[in-house]
Amino acid sequence: MITDGICSTRIKWTEEKVQDALTAKGQIFDFRRYSSVPNVSYGLLYTGEADLICLSGAGVFHEVEIKVSKQDMISDLQKGHAHNHEIVQRLWYAFPGYLQNDIEPLVPIWAGIITVYFKIKNGNLGYKTVVVRRPHPKLRTTNRQNRKPTQEEIIKFLRLGVMRMWSRRTRHSNDEQS
Repeated sequence: MITDGICSTRIKWTEEKVQDALTAKGQIFDFRRYSSVPNVSYGLLYTGEADLICLSGAGVFHEVEIKVSKQDMISDLQKGHAHNHEIVQRLWYAFPGYLQNDIEPLVPIWAGIITVYFKIKNGNLGYKTVVVRRPHPKLRTTNRQNRKPTQEEIIKFLRLGVMRMWSRRTRHSNDEQS
């Protein structure tokens, strides 16, 4: 029997499931309010890969780094690029709630924190996201100039999103035919 409630440890979290949780209806980056693109590595950002980029209606880019283990977080910190993109105005770290005690102390003080959970309601599996801490870009110590994205950069971002959607759709269709 499945009872209503929140759980985070019985089902394996993956980066894709965290992306789904963050962009689900009613969650922090609800796809009806934000344009979101997973795994952005070319065409928009100049260093590294972003696990999820979300664009608000006000033209603010949010980068979300997704961690599914403590080692994943440690490896990210050792890369040295510090997620330093001039058009990204907010950086968040998102991870399953059961990792909060392990990962939260490693997150830079200027970055936001989101924990994700599986939620069971009326026997259906869904998601729950909790904002633990909002980003504080002014606390950032790097000499980085933030700026609003240009129209060209926004169009590039939206184009990347459409390409990602179609490539995933094609991949899933090919998997079903195999």
